[in-house]
Amino acid sequence: MTPLLTRKKAAVVCLETTYGVAPPIEQGVLMLVTELTPTPYQGNTVERTRMRPEMGGFAQINTGPNTQLQLTVPWSGSGTAPVIGTSATAPALGLLLRACQMQEVEDLDAGEVTYTRASEEGDSVTIYYLHDGQQQLIKGVRGTVTGAGQSAGLPTLSFTMTGLYERPTAVAPITLTVENQADEVPVNFQNTSTFTVLGYEAIGQNLNFDLANTVTYRNLPNYEGVHITDSQPTGQVAFQAPRIAEFDVYQKVESHEVVTTGAVSFEHGTVPGNIVGMRAPKVQLAGMSEQDSDGITHYQCDARFLPLDGDDELVLYFK
Repeated sequence: MTPLLTRKKAAVVCLETTYGVAPPIEQGVLMLVTELTPTPYQGNTVERTRMRPEMGGFAQINTGPNTQLQLTVPWSGSGTAPVIGTSATAPALGLLLRACQMQEVEDLDAGEVTYTRASEEGDSVTIYYLHDGQQQLIKGVRGTVTGAGQSAGLPTLSFTMTGLYERPTAVAPITLTVENQADEVPVNFQNTSTFTVLGYEAIGQNLNFDLANTVTYRNLPNYEGVHITDSQPTGQVAFQAPRIAEFDVYQKVESHEVVTTGAVSFEHGTVPGNIVGMRAPKVQLAGMSEQDSDGITHYQCDARFLPLDGDDELVLYFK
């Protein structure tokens, strides 16, 4: 018996022009993936109960089979430097962001590609999940994303994607190469140029966000599909504790009399084509705890990303 090797995995993503209709794998983009965890068969279940004279279990029936795939990718740019006023290249991972109901915009004047959460239903993708000679075709995929920039670590984006179930099949190997995705660089003094919390230039330790999409799989007579029905982004920021005279964190987190909000920003990378970042114009610090780091006090604050004008509470950019 030939074993199925855990490390021989890949994911190819195709943008769907019609929901639930898979483009050929040759039209797809091979993702640069650091972690890949499938739940190939899941769904709500019921028991087929029967009255009988003896004890025993009952068969369990899946009433809506679907597939979930968790992918962690480097939070990095396309690797192609923008030309101001002429071109800006989207990273390969942008296909996954679009399937998280984030709108892709090329801002040529700024030389960047941005992704902003949208309230209108957005794109869907097909994912070909490849595992050591086997393939699972997952159509109609939508999902949600979290991001993390940890000091002395490598920045990542982690996607939880849900799509329509199909039974895996054996396939012949295909040849695809990763394009438009640079290698990530560590979060540190040399590479991370911006870490601001409500206007304060913090000595940063960690920033993370959760788009927190509500991803709903529906299986009804005459319909099967995946929808994003809500989104309330949250996150955390951790930074070296400032003196009150420098930045009064207590005043910022208090909400019993007034709610204070401000901008949070994070920019990482120094080489054009591999500069990434996050802008959030209206963030509430909703709580605070103390941590020790190298004998120095740090604060970790929960963050609530709030809309300023609508659909603008969280912007990811690549330039």
